[in-house]
Amino acid sequence: MLIKSLKMKDFRQFKGTTAVEFSCNPNQNVTIILGDNTYGKTTLLQAFNWCFYETAMFDNNPDFLLNLEVANGMTNGDSETVSVEICVIHNGVEYIISRSQQYLCANNKVSGAKKSQVKVSYKQPDGQTESVRALEVQNVIENILPKDLSTYFFFDTERVRSISTRKDVSDAVKGLLGLSIMDSAIKHIGTKGNKKTVLGKLYSAMDTDGDKRARDALDMIQSSEAKRDAIKDQLETCASQIKQYEARKGQLDDILRDNQSTATLQKKKEDLERRLSAESSSMESTTGLFFKEFSKGSLQLFAQPLLGQANDFLAATKIDDKGIRDLTAPTILELLKRGRCICGAEICEGNDAYRHLMDELNYVPPESIGNTVRHYREKLSSFSKNADHIYESLTSRYQEIYRSKARIQEWEDELADISVQIQGKENMKQYEIELVDVKKRLKDLNDRKERLIREDATLKNDIERYKKVYDSLVAVSGKNKETMLFIQYAEEILDWLSSTYKEKETFIRDALETKVNHIFEQMYHGHRRVSIDQRYQVTLLTTIEDKEIAAGESEGSNRVKSFAFIAGLVALAKEKLVANAGEEGFNLSSEPYPLVMDAPFSNADEIHTANISKVLPEIAEQVIMFVMQKDWHYAEPVMASRVGKQYTLKKHSETYTVLE
Repeated sequence: MLIKSLKMKDFRQFKGTTAVEFSCNPNQNVTIILGDNTYGKTTLLQAFNWCFYETAMFDNNPDFLLNLEVANGMTNGDSETVSVEICVIHNGVEYIISRSQQYLCANNKVSGAKKSQVKVSYKQPDGQTESVRALEVQNVIENILPKDLSTYFFFDTERVRSISTRKDVSDAVKGLLGLSIMDSAIKHIGTKGNKKTVLGKLYSAMDTDGDKRARDALDMIQSSEAKRDAIKDQLETCASQIKQYEARKGQLDDILRDNQSTATLQKKKEDLERRLSAESSSMESTTGLFFKEFSKGSLQLFAQPLLGQANDFLAATKIDDKGIRDLTAPTILELLKRGRCICGAEICEGNDAYRHLMDELNYVPPESIGNTVRHYREKLSSFSKNADHIYESLTSRYQEIYRSKARIQEWEDELADISVQIQGKENMKQYEIELVDVKKRLKDLNDRKERLIREDATLKNDIERYKKVYDSLVAVSGKNKETMLFIQYAEEILDWLSSTYKEKETFIRDALETKVNHIFEQMYHGHRRVSIDQRYQVTLLTTIEDKEIAAGESEGSNRVKSFAFIAGLVALAKEKLVANAGEEGFNLSSEPYPLVMDAPFSNADEIHTANISKVLPEIAEQVIMFVMQKDWHYAEPVMASRVGKQYTLKKHSETYTVLE
């Protein structure tokens, strides 16, 4: 496909009619449109998307496409039309695709019609223009460029997601690379279970009206075939996932085996860190108890020397201590006053009881210091005993704190030594965790695969059993015999197409991976490889110690990977691919495609920009780029000789840009 021209009318900031002729010269196949940010480069790219698929991605007011200056000049009852027309050459036929949308002003508000109008026409060999029927328009556009692949060829570098995280585009890629015809033939022949396919119609045409058992058998055959088709898809998905996980498991096994000593050290490091954390918590708790006991008992502890001296002094002092403990003079005087002792004896002046109490007055305070000294010495003894306990407890806790500090210091030194040994080496723990997860997923997938295989085998046996019943019941009719022959032919053709398709699909994917890697090596200034799986998901691999592993991707490497994949698709579509199919060659060639790119060098450094600029014009049939002047500065020395047409965007206002 070549893009001849683009014509826009009042599309976003392109007021009035704007026309662009693109270079179709095979030697100068590059068209450059220069413009800074907000000048309209993205609008030009979105014009392609809107014209083809009625899809446009804009950051501001994305659904309003009419030029704002035109819209602001409208009054009630006025109408204006936005339109985009693209002329392309596809498979030698010139097509004109045009899409328009009407805008009306009502109640001083401008709004667009809910649905745009699209038309497709083509030039016949005699030069006459023929319009495509409305019902066929979308199919024609899809045949020219499938929507699933549009973002590969209408490439918005600043908005498009990484190709490695996209949905499965295998159907679109197969169509681009020439496998869609075989795929369509396989689907057209179909299965017994789908009554809209060839096989389904043939089985439905069998005369079973006279035998309910035959009809029931056919229903069971068709139902089982449909279930087998679903199981086949699930098995393919399982096989693809198992392959990916087994590859990752092998990588993880190699990594862990090659770094076993590192893994051992990391486990020891983690154990030491856990012990350090526990010991630090224990020491912190013991330290808290030490200070708490010290706060409560320090007075008793530090008063011991002084109290010992006082006790020794009192012990050496000769003091008559004949008094009764805790007996006071007021108590004795009260007894004398009452005239009777608490034991009931009479107390009167001159009797023995009276004389004894009067004598006792000589030994109680304030008359006797003996009792006071004795009381004080008893308190000193109790105070000293408590101090001994505090000293023992504080000593024990301090020794525990000292031992904790010693252990912590020893473990910290050991940790520092381990850190030096594993410095710069990868964390094996994350690989061990991932390996456990991968093994679990593999087990689940293999279990599911085995279950599906068993279900498929059961269904296959059921089909064979029902088919024998069916054949025996319907073979009596001459018409049925003819239909059964057609069925046999259809099934043989289907088997050949299916086996050939599988072989060619593998051939195509291998060829694409080889082509993408060849282009990637020319663009990327490093040492990596591209891997493409069965769903055409793309992964960057790097080699570490002779092992290939999926590596992290920077914005720059991801950008180059995307370019290499797109360029690989374009280059492979451009080649005349032929693969063996039985005794003859099988043509897998398809239509080459152009590349239309907005800000292609965004986030690419000077070297990558130069490499990309050199490779793309050599690979693609046609290259159309919307480029910032600062990026063109690095690309121009490499690409200038391939430029056939060049334009510049002139910004007059935020709502009005002119293309010169």
